[in-house]
Amino acid sequence: MVPGYKDDSYMIIQPGSQHTLVTFGLQDPLEVPSHSIATVVYQNQEDKSFSLQDSAESKPIYPIVQGEIVDNEAFMFFIHSTVTSVINDRNNALTEPGENEDGTPSTRVTEEFGLEHVNLLLVQTSGQWNPLYVESIVTYAFETMNIHSISIIPLELCASFSFGSLANALVIDLGYEKTEITPMIDYQVFSPGKKIVKKGGNSINKVLSKLLPHLTESQIEELKKSHIFECLSEEDAKNSFFGMEGLIENLEDKNKEDDGVLDIAAIVTSDKPTREILEDSKKNKKHVETRPNSELETNTFVDSNGNEITVGKERFQGCNDLIDSIVFNIYHALKKVPDLKKRQDCYDNIIICGQTSKIKGLKEKIIFHLFSNYVVISDNKLLQPQSQFRNDVRPIDDTSILQVPRHLKLVPKVEYFSEWKKHGFENCSFLGAEILSKQVFNSSNEFSLSKEVFSEKGPSAIWESAL
Repeated sequence: MVPGYKDDSYMIIQPGSQHTLVTFGLQDPLEVPSHSIATVVYQNQEDKSFSLQDSAESKPIYPIVQGEIVDNEAFMFFIHSTVTSVINDRNNALTEPGENEDGTPSTRVTEEFGLEHVNLLLVQTSGQWNPLYVESIVTYAFETMNIHSISIIPLELCASFSFGSLANALVIDLGYEKTEITPMIDYQVFSPGKKIVKKGGNSINKVLSKLLPHLTESQIEELKKSHIFECLSEEDAKNSFFGMEGLIENLEDKNKEDDGVLDIAAIVTSDKPTREILEDSKKNKKHVETRPNSELETNTFVDSNGNEITVGKERFQGCNDLIDSIVFNIYHALKKVPDLKKRQDCYDNIIICGQTSKIKGLKEKIIFHLFSNYVVISDNKLLQPQSQFRNDVRPIDDTSILQVPRHLKLVPKVEYFSEWKKHGFENCSFLGAEILSKQVFNSSNEFSLSKEVFSEKGPSAIWESAL
């Protein structure tokens, strides 16, 4: 590898509407992002300048809304500030103690990095990015930031490479404000089949806010991210405390839960002393807490202010509308793929990523509903119990593909990235970007744009090097 293309010069940035993930320099083994930065800048109302610091004279600007770059000037400032601050963090970490000429103590940088050393891989997190904005970002990166080279790669390709370079796959990116469903055919984004659903994690919040009007917006978000919130399979829902019918989302039903309320009638009618009744109640509650979440009438989580909040059946609700929309659009996205064999490959290689995909049981429920609604089953095959196909739905052989899908499954997580196994795989696209960076940044410049080529051909050359 020639000078200028070393692993420690690779900076990977994956911008989202809420947070932006960043890593500068690759580790072995590949690690999770080193930085997660809020995707927001502040604009002074008088001189219209941007800053990362809030002030009384400024207002917040969110450059990305529902995946789309809505303020490119603010976005370019954000990227520049992010790259600069991450480089400064690196340089500060590479200092060592020394002495000035007069003998006073000082520090010096052992190996200083500058913008001119950076090879930037920018993950294109939505198909909605304006091509003119992309070219202006490239121009800004070279003319203002003075970086060494740049590559812009679609999130879907990054996600597929994180699972071992899948030629044909379906990538579902579950974000906060939208969900993008994208077939990947022969390692390329299949644009005719791309579907953008204007629903995401925030859609769940809206339903929960109606079901739990006494909780604040931040508490609703914390509930959604807590260990007690989950999507139950139909089997688990039937066996839950509430049963299937009890978990139907009824936004008009706001009956208060009575957990934690002392049963006065039991004390009055019982022959036992009050102290003994209270002790029995504590024992019963302790026994209940050892049971699975789905079998409990209520469960608790602690919000960011340290308040313990009790939630009833609402912790199993809020996802149905989002799931129905996703499943409907998966089918219609893949209907656009003309080659039935490759269409079936996509159904067999389903990747679900994004922060909202962290919700327990959500991926499996999407797969089950997709199976129930669209998988073609031959007459001589019986539908298997759900517990047998939560992740892999393959009821029949595909010796003859006449109708698709005949089966479907989630791509299993890879096992050889130890750091990623600990932290979850919802940001697998970032891992794929780390893997791809080793291929795009090299002396051939085939998949990245260098400053020399930019000077010769201009920003439109980024499309010649696009993967």
